[in-house]
Amino acid sequence: MASERLTGVLLPLFSLRRKGDGGIGDLAALEEWINWAADHGVGFLQLLPVNALGDSDAPSPYSAISSVALEPLYLALERVPGMPLPLPPYPEEMPPRQLPGGRDLTDYARVRTYKKELLRRAWRNFKEDDALESERLAFQAWVDAEGRWLEDFAVYKVASIAFRTSEWWKWPMQNTDVIRRSVMFGGSTLEQMNYQQWLQWLCARQWKQARELADARGVLLMGDVPIGISAASADVFFERHLFDMSWSGGAPAEGNFADDPFTAKWGQNWGIPLYRWDVMASDGFSWWNRRIRKLAEIFSMYRIDHVLGFYRIYAFPWMPDRNDEFLNLSPDEAAARCGGRRPGFRPRPDWTWADRRSNLMQGDYLLSNLLKAAPGVRVVGEDLGCVPDYVRPDLSRLRIAGFKIPHWEVVADRITPGSTYNPCSIATYATHDFPPLCNDWNEWYHHVAAAEEARRDIHLPSDKLRERLRVGRDCGRVLGWLADFAGQDAAAFTRPWDPEVKDELYRALFSCRSSYAALMWTELFDYPVRLNTPGTEGGTNWRPRMPFTAEEAASLPQSAWIRELSQATGRGFAQKR
Repeated sequence: MASERLTGVLLPLFSLRRKGDGGIGDLAALEEWINWAADHGVGFLQLLPVNALGDSDAPSPYSAISSVALEPLYLALERVPGMPLPLPPYPEEMPPRQLPGGRDLTDYARVRTYKKELLRRAWRNFKEDDALESERLAFQAWVDAEGRWLEDFAVYKVASIAFRTSEWWKWPMQNTDVIRRSVMFGGSTLEQMNYQQWLQWLCARQWKQARELADARGVLLMGDVPIGISAASADVFFERHLFDMSWSGGAPAEGNFADDPFTAKWGQNWGIPLYRWDVMASDGFSWWNRRIRKLAEIFSMYRIDHVLGFYRIYAFPWMPDRNDEFLNLSPDEAAARCGGRRPGFRPRPDWTWADRRSNLMQGDYLLSNLLKAAPGVRVVGEDLGCVPDYVRPDLSRLRIAGFKIPHWEVVADRITPGSTYNPCSIATYATHDFPPLCNDWNEWYHHVAAAEEARRDIHLPSDKLRERLRVGRDCGRVLGWLADFAGQDAAAFTRPWDPEVKDELYRALFSCRSSYAALMWTELFDYPVRLNTPGTEGGTNWRPRMPFTAEEAASLPQSAWIRELSQATGRGFAQKR
């Protein structure tokens, strides 16, 4: 890894655009972006999770209904056997039916309605067209080879539709055998089950094509493994013995996400059940092995979301739908409502040397087993937040690349030079949970300028003056760190965002020793929108779409810029392993 240095772009599928894509990025659009990456010195594309989503109007890719099944909304419709062509136009310019939509935001409800109708038509043709007999045989062979996970998912999906919710604990029956028999031995429900299996076959085929193109062009596709799985998932319904639903996994309050009062006070409550690691170990971690092996079929690289959760995970004794109930309670009052249980790290905190040692041993053991499932696949671990001091050395030993966010790498008020970064790392200024750097930069500069203006305002009350000076001083310190990181004079570099500031900052980032350096597509193309705000739901989260196609992007100056930058900083394509 030390000799290999790659440029990456965070490029979620929902953001992609091509002509005739049906309102959301699809796998044909991904292939266009793979070619764009190969033509512009980009060695990997980070795609976020792509597993099957629920029918929510605001689905998070980190709350999938299966650890294995893939999301059919990303299918390129014209490549589906049996699809009647030409496709009717997607009603993109119509006013949104429910949540934000239109050209630059994904309207999941409308996309789902549009694609579902066309896929149903294709399914009917697929079953009946004599010319598709060989395709039907290939489909059945694939179903037979995939085995139980596919059956479980299809049954769960049919039941979710029948009961109008994926929250299986709200179903009139929760017995897995009863549900399975009801679906598999019913005429119409068996047909619906076959349809769901067919959708997964289509997904597997189209992803295989994308992976083959990426391999041929030397571009790594980077997937994502969320630390948890939604409680409302096929996995939890059929394999309940593997999960502890009495706790809800999340992350402690860190002061970074003040947009939501609950998150600011209590932390992030993700609503994911905890793993029963002892039960999983008893069968050799077969659930994890299946999850990682299926992921490795389509990705040559993956990111472990919240890798800290393998060592210990912050958990709440209540599910997110009760967050409002606990918002204004004290810790003692909250504990009284939860039988004495309090939010905290599980299975143990990091308070004592013995606890830390036990957590380290657990993480090492679990991650070592996970890596064995797909040897040779590159792995990145999201080691951000409240990171114990034992985690990063352990990740490096396991050859799991941790994150380097320059303005978080500060010791004694001095930023750590990129020349000293561990090569086993990924350097970036922001992840999908943060605004593009240009947004933060201009906000910090605004506070610096406001502080200078406050100094000259003789009418400003002293308390407001002190506060503005404090905020301005803090923001100026961050700008100074980044100026130092870029090798620039802090005074001259402290100005509003402009192309020169962007160039110097990313040139410094790409010049660091990290094997991987990445930026979001929003940062690359100067599109100042946020992909997700933690602690919030709906709105524009997981919706922003590119205003251009890959072909159009190729003619933009930002594409030439990243190609030149990659070449100048010695970043190329992946070496075959």
